Amino acid sequence: MHVTRKRKLEHIIYISIFLLIFIAFLLDVVRARNTDGLAPLTGSVFVHISLTMLPFVALFVIHNSLVIPRLLLRNRYLPYLLATSGLIALVWGCQAWAFMTRLESMPPHGGPMRGPSHIVPLPMFLDLVYDILIVGVNLAVALIFQRLDDKLERERMQKREAQNQLAYLKAQINPHFYMNMLNNIHAMIDIDAERAQDMLINMSKLMRYTLYDSSCERIALSSEIAFLNNYLSLMKQRYPDNRVSITSRFPDPATAAGVMVPPLLFLVFIENSFKHGISYHDRSFVDISITIEGRTLTFRCVNSRHPSAADRPSGIGLKNISERLRLIYGNRFSYDVDTDSDQGSYSVTLSIPLHDESDDSSADSHH
Repeated sequence: MHVTRKRKLEHIIYISIFLLIFIAFLLDVVRARNTDGLAPLTGSVFVHISLTMLPFVALFVIHNSLVIPRLLLRNRYLPYLLATSGLIALVWGCQAWAFMTRLESMPPHGGPMRGPSHIVPLPMFLDLVYDILIVGVNLAVALIFQRLDDKLERERMQKREAQNQLAYLKAQINPHFYMNMLNNIHAMIDIDAERAQDMLINMSKLMRYTLYDSSCERIALSSEIAFLNNYLSLMKQRYPDNRVSITSRFPDPATAAGVMVPPLLFLVFIENSFKHGISYHDRSFVDISITIEGRTLTFRCVNSRHPSAADRPSGIGLKNISERLRLIYGNRFSYDVDTDSDQGSYSVTLSIPLHDESDDSSADSHH
């Protein structure tokens, strides 16, 4: 669609140029006929101007439709220069022959020189100048639009590459999530089979979300919050209340209404907090909050930090989420990590620009 609009604009530019040339020729002829006391506009005037412009139009058509695409745009520069020079010479030769023929056919007029009255001197020389100008303008316009073509193609390729990379990073989240949850359920089977069964049911709800709802580029914040609540309920079933404190604070439905976020954006941080912040020997906590202020959404996850967790590998989750944030938001997000050794806590704070449904509808209207 972009190419079609661009080509239409290019054609409009060419038509406008030739229209201006036609008007210039017409004004010259009208002024000359007024000087000679003739009627300014007759049918023969338009025929004469059309025949005068015919070589210029033929030069443009051949140069624009054959020489430029087959030689210049294929980087065949020397053949292009030779072909263009030959084409100009051929057209100018035809113009010179037509001029000389017309000059010979004119009756004697006021002396030995025969020919029509011209207000523009050296018509043959001017024909050559006009030929070169037409080729030059055609070349300049064609190169400008070709550069726009190349730019649009690079942008499309970069966008496709970013989308493919984002899809790859997002696809890595689901297996990572399922692996952790299956390990949780496996650990619970020997402890409490009934609770493990409830956990499996909750996990099926989470799977439905990750397989279907999260396939969209953006999803309602309310749906993401419901998913996180289900996940936290699942984790509460695994850990005893007297050893692990799990708290969360999310925006109310009215505040979250209309807000859109990338799906599964916060899950990696929460998974990481349970992986590294929970100890079976010491009291532990995980505190999660999402707040909205103006056009910014802030996610914060704080968990207990135990000495044994310092040596654990971080895994691919955090690396993937950093890359995913960069692909989605560029430099329009902030991501801070803070370790408080005195309080024994580890916190992650993520701030992203708010995206609501009106942005989507506005974007659709531009397409």
